[in-house]
Amino acid sequence: MSTDDRVDVVGPLGGLEEQAAAFYIRQHSGEWTARDEAELGAWLIDPAHARAYGAIQHAWQRLEVHSVAPGLIAFRGDALQRARGVGWRRLWHRGADFYRWCAIGAVVAVLLSLGLKVLLGSSSRASYHTQLGERRNVELSDRSQIMMDERTAIRVRMTRDARVVDLLDGQAQFVVAHDPRRPFLVEAGGNTITAVGTSFNVEYVDAQMQIDMVEGKVVVAVAESAATAQPQSERPAAVLGRTLDLAAGEELNVDRAGRTRIVHNADIDAAIAWRSGKIIFDNTPLAEAARRLNRYSRMQLRISDPSLARERISGVFDLGDTLVFAEAVQSSLPVVTRQAGPNLLILSPSP
Repeated sequence: MSTDDRVDVVGPLGGLEEQAAAFYIRQHSGEWTARDEAELGAWLIDPAHARAYGAIQHAWQRLEVHSVAPGLIAFRGDALQRARGVGWRRLWHRGADFYRWCAIGAVVAVLLSLGLKVLLGSSSRASYHTQLGERRNVELSDRSQIMMDERTAIRVRMTRDARVVDLLDGQAQFVVAHDPRRPFLVEAGGNTITAVGTSFNVEYVDAQMQIDMVEGKVVVAVAESAATAQPQSERPAAVLGRTLDLAAGEELNVDRAGRTRIVHNADIDAAIAWRSGKIIFDNTPLAEAARRLNRYSRMQLRISDPSLARERISGVFDLGDTLVFAEAVQSSLPVVTRQAGPNLLILSPSP
């Protein structure tokens, strides 16, 4: 395996990562007590500790998602079995024994990283991007289709065991060729969508993700922000890292903090209207409508008043037709528009 083909999940391991791995593996070994929970909580008070713990946790979660590939199904269980065999109570003491366990934690973290290297080790890679006003269809070697919206960037890795697309920015619709031996993975902002044969739309813009299911089913592993890596009892339920199932007709929204919202009867036609050069708003806050429309035009909209930003708008518009949108807003809301430059329109409350 060449250096370029490797995928490091946890990066170079240092003392904090070793300790975080020790906590995390022991927590899942079946010998976790209230005292252990209190000790972890005290350790996580330090933000650097919380970030290290989040990195280890995310590595394990990613391995869980990828474990459908041949050879990795038993990988996580084997790592835990090795950890259980060490004898936690004998090793978990301050001083020299504590650092002996830190070394064991490091080994486990390396195993986690190695698991993804095995999965993604031999691969072909390609990158694609679109500019303003450009949409593009990409056909992969397995005949899966990726329809890319404007201002979208992706990376594709095709391996023996998986098909992986990194959605770096923008929006794309995926039509996945059925192959149960090679799961199709879309990664966006640390979130991982796993499919076998299905069709779905993913938007990842401004660190927020929206998934709309056209047909079939997917499993979504929602990344847990390092900021939420704190004792279970203190975490808001809405931001826990977890795995969610989505079926046709459903929509998942994930905000910057990792909070999720599922819409069970979503307007899928509106979600993929960009495919035909349209954008549909249905009682949409004006700020959200302006944000979405701004991606498709050099002419940018800016709202001058927070109360105006909360006003709602409905309608069907051509992508990039900012002037027509501004006229529609002005005719339906108490709004005046002012051109503040060659590429800027200000929307303000009417006097």
